[in-house]
Amino acid sequence: MKLNYLTVVLLLIIVITSCGKDKDSTSPPITKANIIGTVNLYDEGKIQIDKSAMTVKVVGITSVISATTDVDGRFTLIDVPFGTYTLTYEKSGFGTFKKFGLEHSNNGSTAIIINAPSLGQSSSTQVTNLIVSLIGKDVVVSITTNPAGSNGSTRYIRYFLSTSTNVSAENYTYFSPGLVSQINPKEVTLTSANLSKAGFLSGQTIYVKVYGDSFWSNEYDDLNLGRKVFPNLNTAPTNSVSFVMQ
Repeated sequence: MKLNYLTVVLLLIIVITSCGKDKDSTSPPITKANIIGTVNLYDEGKIQIDKSAMTVKVVGITSVISATTDVDGRFTLIDVPFGTYTLTYEKSGFGTFKKFGLEHSNNGSTAIIINAPSLGQSSSTQVTNLIVSLIGKDVVVSITTNPAGSNGSTRYIRYFLSTSTNVSAENYTYFSPGLVSQINPKEVTLTSANLSKAGFLSGQTIYVKVYGDSFWSNEYDDLNLGRKVFPNLNTAPTNSVSFVMQ
């Protein structure tokens, strides 16, 4: 009987110890992980420049999680909770870029942002004068910039159209692609077919506003504003002009 009693006690100790070890060895669920990525930085043209010192920040969480790029443009956001986020990219002299809808899910390892954004410096090109002339049903917009565009100094511009007198980069019906200016003034022709395709009607008064831009405009679709944003525009005051669509 004494042997049986000791045997039972030993068995109980072994069972309790095993259960304790199993409980202690259970890992807590993983709720966060790092996010890594890179950026490419340029001047307002096509020349790549120093890729360091850009701040990348996670938007939409209570704590502040941010990182600064190194000389290779690399950054690591530490211990980001799993979720869907917006990232902002900021550096002095650059327009703020935003990346919406970044899905950060638990895949067992660090998340990698595959597509590295190419971001340019804000434009130093100021539009100093606009003149509109009509040639038949076509509209020619003459755009003078400072500095002037030339073969040795390419400048970049972008125009916006609206039926509102308050046409701007924030209030527009249509925006052009980025345009190259290597002559001053630069002339842009708007045909009636172009305007119709952009949604305008014959007889409407259309207002034009033009801004200096950069080759890498840092443009993005802002899901909160419901429109495309152009961070690199030179926002120095510039006049708008109008014409009546033929």
